[in-house]
Amino acid sequence: MRSDRSIVQAICAEFRQAKLKVSPEDVDDLLLDGKLLLLLDGANEIPSQQRRQELQLFRDENRDTPMIFTTRDLALGGSLGIEKKLEMCALTKTQMEEFVGKHLPQHEDLLLRQLRDRLREIAETPLLLKMMCEVFESTGEIPQSKGELFQKFDWRYDEIKGITPVSDDFRRFKSDLLQQLAFVMLQGDSQQSTDGFVTINRDRAEGILECWLRDRGVLDAPTKAKEWLEDLLEHHLLQVAAKPEEIEFHHQLFQEYYAGRALLKLFDEKHQDAIDDERFKHFYLNYFKWTEPLAFMLSLLGDEVQAVRVVRLALEVDLMLGARLAGEVKREFQKQTVGLVDGLDVPGWLKVELLGEVRSNEGIPRLLKFVEDSDSDVRIRVANALGAIGSEAANYELFKLVADSDSHVRWSVADTLGKIGDKAGIHGLLKLIEDSDSYVRGSAADALGKIGDQAAIPGLLKLVEHSDSDVRGIVANVLCDIGDKVAIPGLLKLLKDSNSNVRRSAADALGKIGDNAAIPELLKLLKDYDWQVRKSVADALCKIDYKAAEAIPGLLKLLEYPDWYVHLTAAFALPLLKINEIVIPKIGEIAIPKIGDKAEIPGLLKLLEDSDWFVCKSAAYDLSEIAKQYKEKIAHHLPHLLSLIPYKSGKEVYSFILAIQAACQYYNYPIRELSLTPDSRRHPANPSASVYIQSIEEFKLMSNQPPIFHQPNATIGVNYAAENSNPKVIQKIEAAQQSSPEAALNAVVQIIQALEKKYTYVKDEEQALNIIDAEFKEIKEQKPIEWQNLISIKRLYNGGKKAALKVGEHFTESNPWGKGLVAFIEGVSEDVN
Repeated sequence: MRSDRSIVQAICAEFRQAKLKVSPEDVDDLLLDGKLLLLLDGANEIPSQQRRQELQLFRDENRDTPMIFTTRDLALGGSLGIEKKLEMCALTKTQMEEFVGKHLPQHEDLLLRQLRDRLREIAETPLLLKMMCEVFESTGEIPQSKGELFQKFDWRYDEIKGITPVSDDFRRFKSDLLQQLAFVMLQGDSQQSTDGFVTINRDRAEGILECWLRDRGVLDAPTKAKEWLEDLLEHHLLQVAAKPEEIEFHHQLFQEYYAGRALLKLFDEKHQDAIDDERFKHFYLNYFKWTEPLAFMLSLLGDEVQAVRVVRLALEVDLMLGARLAGEVKREFQKQTVGLVDGLDVPGWLKVELLGEVRSNEGIPRLLKFVEDSDSDVRIRVANALGAIGSEAANYELFKLVADSDSHVRWSVADTLGKIGDKAGIHGLLKLIEDSDSYVRGSAADALGKIGDQAAIPGLLKLVEHSDSDVRGIVANVLCDIGDKVAIPGLLKLLKDSNSNVRRSAADALGKIGDNAAIPELLKLLKDYDWQVRKSVADALCKIDYKAAEAIPGLLKLLEYPDWYVHLTAAFALPLLKINEIVIPKIGEIAIPKIGDKAEIPGLLKLLEDSDWFVCKSAAYDLSEIAKQYKEKIAHHLPHLLSLIPYKSGKEVYSFILAIQAACQYYNYPIRELSLTPDSRRHPANPSASVYIQSIEEFKLMSNQPPIFHQPNATIGVNYAAENSNPKVIQKIEAAQQSSPEAALNAVVQIIQALEKKYTYVKDEEQALNIIDAEFKEIKEQKPIEWQNLISIKRLYNGGKKAALKVGEHFTESNPWGKGLVAFIEGVSEDVN
């Protein structure tokens, strides 16, 4: 999903990978005939809003085509209106320990002893856990945070991966090069854009690095940029993207880490965009795309005053953002930052949510103040918050809530223990298996299944003969999830249970374990009066069939059964049988909620303040759906919605606020609307040598003065100095003397991006072209020689069409300014006369 191509083109490309030539028309026929099952991976990495809208339209037009979407974060990729969502669980503590034991058997005990509570904090995914093992093996040290893990990995990369021959001086500059690329890519088309780039054109990347290197006095910057970019692609953390002319980071986390390092430089250099509160909130804190880089930056920022300041500013932008960043600062600073969160004057339920978002032990004593709260909803949120922290200290307090008087709280505790996945929770969960509330029992069963540890089996087997059939059924389900042979005797007993649901669950469990000792008892159940039991038995026998040849006679008998499912399952399992066509009935479809009309917005907003809870919740849901389609129409209501949080409808309103923010990809509407211009001095995305003209105004200022010198061979026609001209611009012009075509093009693109920020109302190519013509008219009339040089991009790329293609690489297909610049370059004459 990273590439800027249509879904149909992507499907054609996948067929081509499999050596099948399929045209877009063929794909359309396959879609109409219902012959495709689509897995669309990485919805959060779609490169532009236009492509997201096209994906939504594609899904709407092909509702009968089964599709599975994956995304790193629903807030980043959107839910596409799909109600059925599955969440990939973080690694459990047991899984992490097994991973460490497998990769570092000689250091397992030492590493786990040193990590203790920080295991989940630092290494919650396989990628991070593998990195941590490699860093520990190389250094013998445990990183204190995720940011420090990436930093150590960066420093030790050559040692970890093996030293390879690279260009001279590459290793000295490699981290800085990656920071520069990551920052510019994340910035996107303009600093106010909500979309960054996950891929970038290779020529453009070379131009960015060339300008950065020249700005730092590196000799032969064009050659070095090409060589070192090649080294990064071959030996470091960049790779060729789906389109061969584009490149990307190995993983989005690396891009965010290096962008965070670039942000850290802004603080070190006391850049105006970092030290000015309003500018920092406007350009960085307010945008979703900068949240992860900011988290990385804070984990490495050693200045406590600045760290606390960033968290304070983040809380001013958005409370949840501030809480998230409060837990990312260095541990020794967290007492102050978490104190800022705890000191907020907000309702109790929201305070608990915020302290959970901090995910720090520093928040535990503050959360415990709410354990005895009279509102059970607050206590539920406490359980969830303690689970989010996930440390031993947090779990200890969580276990106490197992005995809460409210069944909803106990349900939440069981669910949270399952997400944590710690064996220490087994004892409490076994108690909840016998809870008087069926929902609590079900939640406890799910949790035990997720933990999946053999330590739970003895306690479960004691419950095989429990008087309540629901409990016995749950036991069978949990034993199925754990899937250990030790459970077989207990499961065989449950095959004879008087309750058909219990028998069915026991059959499922035996099928998963896959031991042929279960075959005789399973075959007896083929005559069960309940067709669902027979179905489960057929499934189980099929699974065991791959391990036990003696199941074949029983499976052959299944072909004589009248049940379509039993018959079909057996036929599928027996490879000797030839089946020309198998038609599996459609079981169900994902329901898509109807998106409302923008005209409904005022009425629904009024209903958010209704005294009836159900009315408020329904209005919030409807508005959340509308926000996905009409985000700009609804975003300006954010300040009013925030004012409703302290009132009765606050919880429902807050869910709607989160939906608006996710749709808009920023947190705070008034901050978004501030009229501020980025300070490009020594800026990571705008080093001085990459911006030869800071603004059109500066260019005009120089045009109005008589030239002192003229060099006709310069790349861009601003190679003269006028009396009283801005000396900064003169220096940049001198730097342009030896510029490459890519650098020249970057300079022109910077001018167009400045216009894009100034004329925000422009929606189409014609408007953009008119403004470009008007802005350059004065220069063209007054300085014909300079005008000739300015449009020399056309000459440098050997013609207007090639120049236009290069321009197109710097803008999305739908950007009117990119189209306007292409038309401008193609239409302008190179004849001075």
